Amino acid sequence: MSAATHKRTASGENVPRWPRTLDFCVACFAATSVDPRPVPDAKKLRRLWLKARMEERGVLHLKKPRPEYIADQADLSQALSALYEHAGAPPLREVQANAGGSVHLPLSTLARIVSRETLPADERQLLAFLTGCGLHDQAQQRKWSRAWAKVTLPKLTSADVLHALYEQASEIVHESV
Repeated sequence: MSAATHKRTASGENVPRWPRTLDFCVACFAATSVDPRPVPDAKKLRRLWLKARMEERGVLHLKKPRPEYIADQADLSQALSALYEHAGAPPLREVQANAGGSVHLPLSTLARIVSRETLPADERQLLAFLTGCGLHDQAQQRKWSRAWAKVTLPKLTSADVLHALYEQASEIVHESV
C-alpha cells in the first residue's frame, strides 16, 4: 500500500473499502507488535467496519433482514436491499464476481435489485445475489428461497385446482373411450 493510500485511509474522511481497511490494520499492528498473527480479532474488526460503512451510507437504522417475515414483493425488495447494505454495500462488480459472474447475475439486474426497482427473475438469480452479498449458509439460503417463492410464484385458488382436476379427468375419460 502506498504512502498516499495510507494517508487517505488514516484521514477518517470516509470509510475505506474492506480490503484497504484490513491492509491498513495489518500494517499498523505489524509495526507495533511482535505477535505473528495478522490482526487480532479480525471478525470484530469486520463487524466494526460494517457498522461504520452503514453509518456513512445513512442506513445504520436498517435491521438485519429476516426472510421468514417477508409477506409480499415490497418486503422482499426491501429485505434484499437491506441485506446488501449489511454486507457493507460492496461495489456491484465485486458482488457480481462473488456471485459467479455476469452469467449468473448481470450487472444491470444487480443494480436494479439493490435500488429496489426489481426482484431476482428466478431462484438462480436470487441465490447468486445472496452468495454475492456473502450469505453462504445453505439453511439461510433455503429460507430466502422460500420467501422468494412465496411472493413471486403464482398462487392457485381452489377454483384453479378444481378446474385443472376437471380438465385432467376429462382427458382421461376421452382417452378411455
